[in-house]
Amino acid sequence: MPRSASWHTPLCLAPPALRPWLTESGSLTARLVAHFPAFSVRVCAQGLAAPHDDEGRAIALARRSQRVETREVLLMSGDTPLVFAHSVLQHRALRSGFRPIGRLGNASLGSFLFATPTIRRSPLAWRQVDARHPLWRKAALHVANLPMRLWARRSLFFAGHDRLLVTEIFLPPFFAATSAADATQ
Repeated sequence: MPRSASWHTPLCLAPPALRPWLTESGSLTARLVAHFPAFSVRVCAQGLAAPHDDEGRAIALARRSQRVETREVLLMSGDTPLVFAHSVLQHRALRSGFRPIGRLGNASLGSFLFATPTIRRSPLAWRQVDARHPLWRKAALHVANLPMRLWARRSLFFAGHDRLLVTEIFLPPFFAATSAADATQ
């Protein structure tokens, strides 16, 4: 995935405690499970939808009006939402390289992606999103009182010619929970 200016904010602008999470090249799910034993996935939405403006090119849509398969989840620790994750892929990819995604239910997408050796990942990109970004607004539907800006990261996963774009937005309870976890260690 090309690192456009809009998805490559200088890492030095991110809070120091968040930088290792933004740049984690392994499974975010595995890292969350290690820090939060009460980890779970809550599906918010899954199905066909219009892609956001900055997503179509990343997953190689032929037409801007083409609908994509979308999955939105909250990565939780107990009842506390830590991360809002949004994934998009061409619908045809559910019949080939990313077939299991349609059957994940409340299982983590990361557990599938990082357990499949034929899937490759692009470098990570990150930025702040605010109320003007559609993913900030979607996260706000599930988490009350969001600050004006949130940090997000994204990357592409490749299975043959199929592409899956995953965006993860770190929510305010994540910062409180990681601070509390760090204080007890």
